[in-house]
Amino acid sequence: MIEEALKAVEKLNREIPDSFELHTDGYSIVIMFISNFQLWCSDDDEREFNENKNEYEPLEGYLRKEVQKAINQIGKLKLKND
Repeated sequence: MIEEALKAVEKLNREIPDSFELHTDGYSIVIMFISNFQLWCSDDDEREFNENKNEYEPLEGYLRKEVQKAINQIGKLKLKND
């Protein structure tokens, strides 16, 4: 699992430099986007599970969807004019 997570973070960081972080305590893995958005945690894996193949959807594809959700949230933020 750690190899898949590292590869996904490395690939995404090539597209949006220095935006993704992988943290682990040796047991759990957490992937963050711009330090404030937790995209994925191995303890609470929310990826779709394919019972026929007995595997989760690819991590990179899941992270891409979650990043787009975070970007959409950021885009909705507005500052009040004084």
